[in-house]
Amino acid sequence: MKILVGAWPGYGHLLPMVPLIRAAQRGGHEVVVTSGSDMAGLVENLGVSAHASGLTLAESYARLPDGVVVSQLPPEEQPLFAARNLFGAGAVDRARDVLDLVDTWRPDLVVHDTLELGSATAAAVRGIPQVTHGYGPMVPGTTYFAAAIGSAIAEGGLPDPVAEVLAAPYLDICPPSLSGSEPNPWPSTHPLRPDAGEADAGALDRLDLAALPHPDTVYVTLGTIMNQAPGVFRAVIEGCARWPVNLVVTTGPGVEPAQLGPLPPSVRTAEFVPQAAVLPVCRAVVSHAGAGTMLGALCHGLPQLCLPQGTDQPFNTAALLPTGAALALQPAEITPDAVAEALGRLLEDASFRDAATRVRAEIEQMPAADVVLAEILARLAA
Repeated sequence: MKILVGAWPGYGHLLPMVPLIRAAQRGGHEVVVTSGSDMAGLVENLGVSAHASGLTLAESYARLPDGVVVSQLPPEEQPLFAARNLFGAGAVDRARDVLDLVDTWRPDLVVHDTLELGSATAAAVRGIPQVTHGYGPMVPGTTYFAAAIGSAIAEGGLPDPVAEVLAAPYLDICPPSLSGSEPNPWPSTHPLRPDAGEADAGALDRLDLAALPHPDTVYVTLGTIMNQAPGVFRAVIEGCARWPVNLVVTTGPGVEPAQLGPLPPSVRTAEFVPQAAVLPVCRAVVSHAGAGTMLGALCHGLPQLCLPQGTDQPFNTAALLPTGAALALQPAEITPDAVAEALGRLLEDASFRDAATRVRAEIEQMPAADVVLAEILARLAA
């Protein structure tokens, strides 16, 4: 079969769908991934065809009205603004490019992430079956958020696809312990086991981890979108360095290691390292609580210190804390002293690691991608 995968141009949107892409490859299906041109290298490394559609991530942010920075808006204004000006406007551009693709290469199925409704629009217009692929805990107000995206798509001259999206299956990669009480607007939901991603052979070689002075290592990241916070990195590094641990710090695009100030010999930095390469050598994770990082750490049974910066990160944190596998600091609380105190608790109190191990066991019981894809395709054939 022909399967089109639509992803918003961000690592956290595409990478959770890789297990399903791999399952499709193993099943002998033809896969094309459509996203911004900035994702082409990552897509091609998966061994599938990349189709450029819509804007890149940088272009999406650059065209926001009046240069608004989403994370600097009042929290109550962020969801609607992002829905209309990022995901809604981006869906219009992507839908037009994807419509051209589906008219020449008609897929049998369209799989898209929760916020990438451009390919969903093309699927609805051309009557192609579609599936929504989740990437983390259900965010409060999902239906309201989706309606705002759909409204922006309609204002762009295309049919609002939200009714078709919600009527189609939803692939839920959130383990049961993190599901909480937030209602799921999709009546047809299929659990799908998440993973931590794929390790690039040799990804850690250039970091020379063997030369680090301590037996334990902590992974520090603020992701690739909400990472423009050198002050947060500096506070985290200073706080963590009070413990005998090594740090692997991924800064993300646009943050140079020089902005972090002088670094002790126990710290290694890189713009990006596949988390699947670094997590197996770590004892804990300090992060923005992006869904991919959070679930990746749980796949390895690692306790976490969450530093939510915006978007869905506060909701991810709120879902994780009740499991007992994490601690959290809000933006105004992130100081070296607070980070040191929290990391010390994670390292010295075994209950955090035990809780993370329990969630890991839940994840391992969730259906694998090959099983879920077979279920979806069987439903199409029925």
